[in-house]
This record gives sequence, structure tokens and C-alpha cells, in this order.
Amino acid sequence: MSPELPELADSDTAVGERASVPATSLVELGPVRPSDDVRAELVSFLEHDQSRIGDVYRGLQRNLSADQIAAELEVSTSSFVWQYERRIRSLLDGDLPTAPTVAQAVARKFRGMLKTGQWSDACRSYLEHNLVELERRAADESARSAEVQQAKVQTEEAEARNEIGIYVYALPHYLLHPYEPDSGRTLLKVGRSDSDVIRRFREQTRTTALPEEPILLRIYRTEPGGAALAESTFHRLLEAADHHRSVARTAGREWFVTSTRFLDEVARALSLMPVVVNEADVSDDD
Repeated sequence: MSPELPELADSDTAVGERASVPATSLVELGPVRPSDDVRAELVSFLEHDQSRIGDVYRGLQRNLSADQIAAELEVSTSSFVWQYERRIRSLLDGDLPTAPTVAQAVARKFRGMLKTGQWSDACRSYLEHNLVELERRAADESARSAEVQQAKVQTEEAEARNEIGIYVYALPHYLLHPYEPDSGRTLLKVGRSDSDVIRRFREQTRTTALPEEPILLRIYRTEPGGAALAESTFHRLLEAADHHRSVARTAGREWFVTSTRFLDEVARALSLMPVVVNEADVSDDD
């Protein structure tokens, strides 16, 4: 079913997920470092894991650069390597991120790992404790405000360049609380960069069509005159992959439940140069 672009509200998912962590973990705040035995258990997990985090870990262990890891994994941009490296540091060293959207993404990884029954009691206790701290940081309103303000500054700077291509926007709420929590996919606006299109889109936000000001995540540069065809191709491939389109009348029909990872790969297939304006840690592989 095609998603509406709903009014923003507190995330029921976030509340439910926090409830899964034992209340006793709330007594002590702050991250903890793993014991040597727990760290060895997590290293073994990463060495054998077949998802993207395992791939990145093994690449880093071979001293590959971010670009080399991206090339080996046939991924169009190397920015994702930092995201997974941040998760690895959180797991192995207890070095937890303070940025709310990053903390939320790392929390999603911890939560997914805890759903399996493979951990020792000590490792499970370590993951549960730091999950509580990650969720506390993700809910820090002052940090969230600062993060969003910085993203807005970077958005305005990128828009001022008025580059030709495909622009990808998101609402801050749906980066922190993905529309599909399990997959990490969320509502993203995918549209061409004609100056009139950007102006109309900005006017929508000022006439309450959107509940908060969107931030710019990506620009995929096209040749002059090529943006309309590229936009049509993006939309067609998104629909073919069942990355559902929004049917909200006020928001327009350029909103899809998707991920920057998927969009980066579409851009790569079209030989479009990506510009990462703001990094969004939404992914199909957690």
C-alpha cells in the first residue's frame, strides 16, 4: 500500500524498542567498555558475519581504504564505510556516537544482534547496557536540534550552487525514526533540480504542506537537459522495486519509502556523479 506522508508524532517504535531493555539497565548511565572476553566474542562475530558490517570489518582489517572497500563491494560511494566503521567502534570499544541519528542507527544494530540467542550472558549484558545509552543519546533534544541546524546550513549551501541533477530530501524526523524501522528505509523525496522545482518545494514547506523543513541528502549531477529523463528513470526503478510512492496530495508524488543506499546504486547504474550533502544512515542492511 502506498504510504501517506503523515503528521509527525513521537515514535511508537522507539518507545516499544526501549521497553525491551531491562529496566535495571537504566540505573547506570554512560557507556561501558567490553571485557577482553566479550570483545573477542564480538570480533569473532564480525569475522564471520556475511552482512555489510562484516564486509567492512574484514576490509579494514586488511588495511583497505574506504574507496577500496567500496570498489570491492561494488558500491557507488565510499561514505557508507564511515557509517559501518562507527558501528564497529561502538561494538568493540564501547565508543558510542553522540549524534542522535547515528546513535539511533547504531542502536538498531545492537537491537538486531540482541534478537539472536548466540551471545554469552556477559556479552548480552554489555550490549543491553550500551543500547540503553544509545537510546538516551538518540532522544537528546538539544543534540537533535544542533544536528538538524547543521544539516540545514549544509542544505542551504548546496542549494545555492543550483547544480543540475536529481535532489534527494528527507524530513529530520524520518531520519531519526525510519518509516520502516526493520529495514531502515524511510520517506525520501526524489526530484529533479530545476531551480523552479526547488523554489516550489521550499514554498510548500512554508505553506504547511510539510510538518518540518526538509534537509538535502544527495545531489546526483546530470548533464544540462538530462534531469527530467533521470528523474523519470529513478521513479520508475523505485516503483519497480516496490519502494512505495507517497499518495499525499499536499506533499506531491515524489516521496518514496527507500534508502540512500538504493538511490546511490541507481545513480551508479545511470553513471551519475553523486554529491553527499548530508549523510543519512538509512540502510537496507543492518
